[in-house]
Amino acid sequence: MSPDAELDAVLYGHGVSHHEDGHYVHIAATAWSTHFWPGHPNSLWAEERASYWISSARARCGRGLSWKSGPPSTSTARPCPTCPQSNTAIAARHTRIR
Repeated sequence: MSPDAELDAVLYGHGVSHHEDGHYVHIAATAWSTHFWPGHPNSLWAEERASYWISSARARCGRGLSWKSGPPSTSTARPCPTCPQSNTAIAARHTRIR
């Protein structure tokens, strides 16, 4: 793991994002923000009626994290392959012409 990734993991911790192929555990690159969603009781959609707390942060790879987690282990979601790379490698990956 790069020194950049180690520092971010110490400062901000880890979080989980949902991908089409499952859940990944990422290294957070920003502080976690938490806010309250009051819900809309008259909504037609059940998931919008309930109120709940939302925690979010941005991962080193650029994805949005939806909830906090511990470091990846064999019994949890897979680790993100991009987050442990250096800042230079991540920047090169994001600017590469495809």
